[in-house]
Amino acid sequence: MSTQVLRYPQDIIDATTDYFFLEVLEYKPGGLPGFSSNAGANETTKNANKVKASIILPMPDSIGSVNKVGWGDSRISALAGAGLNIAGLGIEAVTGGKVTQESVIAQIPSGDEYDGIRKYFKSKASIEIVNAVAGTNIGLNDVLGRQAGQIVNQNLELLFGSVSIRPFGFNWDITPRSEPESKQVLQIIKTLKKAMSAKKQGNAFLVSPDVFRISYRTGQTNHKYLNKFKICAMQDIGVDYTGSGAYATYPDGTPVHYRLSLAFQELEPIYANDYDTTPTSNTMTFDDAGY
Repeated sequence: MSTQVLRYPQDIIDATTDYFFLEVLEYKPGGLPGFSSNAGANETTKNANKVKASIILPMPDSIGSVNKVGWGDSRISALAGAGLNIAGLGIEAVTGGKVTQESVIAQIPSGDEYDGIRKYFKSKASIEIVNAVAGTNIGLNDVLGRQAGQIVNQNLELLFGSVSIRPFGFNWDITPRSEPESKQVLQIIKTLKKAMSAKKQGNAFLVSPDVFRISYRTGQTNHKYLNKFKICAMQDIGVDYTGSGAYATYPDGTPVHYRLSLAFQELEPIYANDYDTTPTSNTMTFDDAGY
């Protein structure tokens, strides 16, 4: 059975035309990850290679991509860092019974170089007792600031904390110019709405919606200079049937001007490994453009 191909405008394709290409794919779960397996719905779905429908649209009004990763503040003072190391030694030294702050302090070696750490733990323990009894929220820096005019250096540092998944949004002005083209536009909108909707499986379960493989194309090849996409889920579809700001239709009732908006998000984050090729000459390839 051949894949259904829908297009707007109907005469969009030639060897030099740039256009936006969507393929509707059946979602395939990636399974549970493991140390030796690279589980992920992106590869599982892509390798299933079952295309339900293909849609050709003009290049969207705005084209761009933003890659993000999560970096956040990290604070660990020198005293806390040393205390963590000593706490590890203390916990190893305690055999049986409950490991308490006092038992850890007891394991700190003697010597002037450890006096500051001992005082730090004792002061912190005292403050915690006062806060618990009096219902206050006194911090260690509050006490040190009032007594000695100093605070604990938290060694503030920006550390990598997470990855993120890229969102994409696209908009088109659609103005059918003939009855066959009007029917094609209606079929495109229906196909998109159906593909992004969950499927009922009896009354107990819902099956995941279809997902999309999207790309920028030139003729029959991928665009060399624009970004690639991983498999995407469609999160939002908006259809404005009065794209010109006023209600207007052809004699058969077809709207004169649509405004179509699609919002996607990739199934998986982008990693450095995805950029596995580097331009070696002035001639770019599709892989050189990367994600």
